[in-house]
Amino acid sequence: MTCPLSIIIPVAQEDSAWRELLRMLIPLREEAEILIAATKHPPRDWNDLQQSWGFETLASPIKWLNCPAGRASQMNEAARQAKGQHLWFLHADSHLSEDALSALMKSLDRFPDDLHYFDLNFQSDGPVLMRLNAWGVWIRSHWFKMPFGDQGLSVSAENFHALRGFDDSLFYGEDHHFIWRTRIAGLKLRSVGTSITTSARKYRDRGWLTTTCRHVWLTWRQALPLWCQLWKRRLFG
Repeated sequence: MTCPLSIIIPVAQEDSAWRELLRMLIPLREEAEILIAATKHPPRDWNDLQQSWGFETLASPIKWLNCPAGRASQMNEAARQAKGQHLWFLHADSHLSEDALSALMKSLDRFPDDLHYFDLNFQSDGPVLMRLNAWGVWIRSHWFKMPFGDQGLSVSAENFHALRGFDDSLFYGEDHHFIWRTRIAGLKLRSVGTSITTSARKYRDRGWLTTTCRHVWLTWRQALPLWCQLWKRRLFG
């Protein structure tokens, strides 16, 4: 039995941010399935959480999946088990704006074959300079067509599986790499038109300048050969 949307949330070993995200997803509990893609067993209060949020009465309650290690592998495994016509990949520390859910569903309905992404804001748990990063993310996404996984990527299950999912052999950037592969395959990228918010704590803990420069370097290091593939396909078919 299919449903309109499968929400896939990869969870790291020590992560607990998913609890707050699930509260935000309660309005979607009747029309979407939620899959927690983790490398650990569910917490002891898992059943109590589902009951308190009203998930346990649904035909498709939240699924906690034990997946192979690595975010790409976790998301791929969840996607294989998903029943939704569209897949929505959310980082566990994502915070949703009030109109995020409705905006995504409208965008999927209008452009079902595109890859959809959100604009990105950062929580106040990082440096003040994160405002520059948010501006940079907008330019990277809208001008250079390179949204990342923390922007809530959503794509049809059919297209995701046709592209063979995320490349789990990569050491980093499986989301960025997937975006380029969708473009090379001819899929269009579509901004949902609203934003989600993510944590900036790694910029605080590792240093704003060091972390920002590292991300920019790794992005373009991976992007340039894929950019060449894209233009080779456009020029020569």
